[in-house]
Amino acid sequence: MWTKTITGNFAKVIHGLNANQLTDQVIQRSKRMILDTLGVGLLGTSTEVCHKVAQYSKIYSSDLSSTIWGHLDFRLPPLYAAFVNGVAVHSMDFDDTWHPATHPSGAVLPALIALAEAFPQKKKISGLDLLLAFNVGVEVQGRLLHFSREARNIPKRFHPPAVVGTMGSAAACAKLLALDQLECKNALAIAASYAGAPLANAATQIKPLHVGNAAKHGLEAACLALQGLQGNKQILDMDSGMGAFYTDYSPQTLPTLQSYPWLLDQQDVAIKRFPAHLATHWVADAASSVRRKLVKSSENLLPLDKIEKVTLKVPEVKYVNRPSPASEHEARHSFQFVACSALLDGSMSVESFSSENVHRPALRELLCKTQLEHPPDNTPSFDSLYCEVNVTLRDGNMISDRCNTFYGHWRKPLKKEDLEKKFQSNALSILSAEAIECIIDTVYNLEKVEDCSVLSTFLSGQSARALPGKLCFL
Repeated sequence: MWTKTITGNFAKVIHGLNANQLTDQVIQRSKRMILDTLGVGLLGTSTEVCHKVAQYSKIYSSDLSSTIWGHLDFRLPPLYAAFVNGVAVHSMDFDDTWHPATHPSGAVLPALIALAEAFPQKKKISGLDLLLAFNVGVEVQGRLLHFSREARNIPKRFHPPAVVGTMGSAAACAKLLALDQLECKNALAIAASYAGAPLANAATQIKPLHVGNAAKHGLEAACLALQGLQGNKQILDMDSGMGAFYTDYSPQTLPTLQSYPWLLDQQDVAIKRFPAHLATHWVADAASSVRRKLVKSSENLLPLDKIEKVTLKVPEVKYVNRPSPASEHEARHSFQFVACSALLDGSMSVESFSSENVHRPALRELLCKTQLEHPPDNTPSFDSLYCEVNVTLRDGNMISDRCNTFYGHWRKPLKKEDLEKKFQSNALSILSAEAIECIIDTVYNLEKVEDCSVLSTFLSGQSARALPGKLCFL
């Protein structure tokens, strides 16, 4: 019998979905998401914001602890391991992005890995258990976003991972903890009271905390529900519940469990090639193409003195309109910065956002010549936006190019070898080559792994030699 409320419906689906219902495409796509998230999280452990939250979290101690990625001798209680690792994932805005707009993996994976590692040894969590819980968490985020047309565009008020990410983390952890339907309802209710963060903190060191808090609070919500804490059993049904975050919230009943259609089957994620807001990736590809047309000499230098102005035709996204970014975080959220960097260098990378590159004179000179235009047909949706870059020269000539779909978008996904190169490049400054290969092998064989806590061992920097008899494939 199908439940009468949307909240009860969600609880039934969270509780009832099983690993046999995961399709091959969902498994393959989620493995790519997991590998990418681990890589950007490892790289993120080197950032200033991650160092600050890790130092803060050391005030908490517990006999129960989980690994902080990239650290052999640094462990924290599971809640704070989820928090620190979640912050690391989003600290450079390098994590995956979905449609409707959110960062689905960073809110879910750190919580699940921390929880799986903290389980008693007699309750081993398999790789297939992890895959199922991960996909439940991603699915809940997607379904909630589909309840609002407003959510389908780039957000204006709330940062989506802080809203739906918290709910997804709670659902994923509820699945891993095998909560019953009533406990699942309560986990969602508790998570909703933790949800929400204003978009005004985008382009600051605070934005990564939204993802860390989503991971932590979702895990906490599931643990509190397991202890019997009760909340509103109709939290997803009410305008004063999840409806508080969206002006046009219209919840719908989920499909039946029989032949359940996963949203990840229908809609893949975008995986970024450089660490910045997703909308800037269209700008980067268009600007790089314009540069190739402009630069023809052997010196390979952009003729700055010949450029009169640079015009970017982009959607109106106020928090990515930053004509003179003063920090790496502002630069990651600046159409203008990414366009000028790509024009100067030909491509974007992690190093593009170093303080030296952000403040170099040539870039500042080009920024002063750059302006935005917002064509009415260029809607602020990651599924339909485009970018056109026009460079007007002093002799009156104009060089232009347009990007409709960048490489890494779900319509043009990264090839397997390029995804692996991104992971290896991100992880190499943090882990040994052997540990990196162990992570890749484990993720690619995750549905066969008997005990997924081996991932935490490799994420701490140890290799398979530290696991005599523990790394077993089914």
